Amino acid sequence: MLIRSVALFVHIVAMLGLFVGLALEWLCLESLQTSSAPEEQKIWTRVLGSLPRYMATAVGLIVISGIFLAARVGVLELGWVRASFGAMILMGILGGPVVRAPMRALQRASAEESGDTPATVRRHASHPLMRASLRTRIAVGLAIIYLMIGKPDLGESLLFIVGALAISAVVSMPQRRSQSSAVGAR
Repeated sequence: MLIRSVALFVHIVAMLGLFVGLALEWLCLESLQTSSAPEEQKIWTRVLGSLPRYMATAVGLIVISGIFLAARVGVLELGWVRASFGAMILMGILGGPVVRAPMRALQRASAEESGDTPATVRRHASHPLMRASLRTRIAVGLAIIYLMIGKPDLGESLLFIVGALAISAVVSMPQRRSQSSAVGAR
């Protein structure tokens, strides 16, 4: 019983940690877009650069404790568990390979000592792919929390994940249009 309680505690704290990381990512991107001081931008860029390791640790703890709990309770074969693990993989892809190039460009721009660095950093921080990735990971994370609570069958679980993806796509579209019109107006 104690091992199960500790695993559940780790699972919940790691999930909270993941959402703290997502909130910090959001704060960093917003702060980079509004900041005009290169020193301030370097601080936010360093925080943003440290988040992948932090969030990877949280995801690792979520997955390990989740597998342990699912195996212990005997629900490893249920649809909501499988959909949750698949959605966690999707979150990892969206937070890693998908935004790697824009993130590196942002970090390079922040490290440069040229006079136009603040504007360049703001432009890289407002990259539509970074915003869409963040919103999608938040939406999918919330859908996973629902799956853990509601424990629906596979079809309904996949429907919730697809719904989260659709909502995040719709929410990200107006941002993309405003970014495009702002670039065209320059």
